[in-house]
Amino acid sequence: MIGTGWAAIALCLTGCEQVMEYLPPLPRIEIPSNQPPQPLQLAQTPQTAQIEAQVRQKINQVRQKNGLQPLQNNEKLAQVARKYSRQMMEKNFFSHTGSDGSTLSDRVRAGKIIYWMVGENLFKSKNIPQPVSAAVEGWLASPGHRENLLRPVFRETGVGVWRQGNTYIITQLFLRG
Repeated sequence: MIGTGWAAIALCLTGCEQVMEYLPPLPRIEIPSNQPPQPLQLAQTPQTAQIEAQVRQKINQVRQKNGLQPLQNNEKLAQVARKYSRQMMEKNFFSHTGSDGSTLSDRVRAGKIIYWMVGENLFKSKNIPQPVSAAVEGWLASPGHRENLLRPVFRETGVGVWRQGNTYIITQLFLRG
């Protein structure tokens, strides 16, 4: 409905709080640039790649047990998640608000991802060699995080794990494009 004054609504969910943002409609076009495309930031190590896959698998098992469709892996979203997990580790903070003041919406848009609805779950552990079960069980025990995991509208996910020593930070992003 072009010209009717309707605004697209994007809902940003962090699992800890809900924020509603009103955004102007975004065109679904790619604008070519003279910049070379950014290479994908792959998983930190084969071990962290395996953890990312295990988180996706466990979350999809939970969704299917609850009658929901599995989430598809979105590698661009995973790249945003990895970058944020790494930033939290390197700058020694743990929050839905970046050390630079960025919000989830800011980070996803910076990744050139167009969305209608996006959510974020975060997990940090120390001295837990296999953090997948702890992360998923912790999220399921928290009402806001559980809501993100079981929100029927989400269709895609991106998981980013960063490890330093015996500490893991896991960021899981949810998307409805």
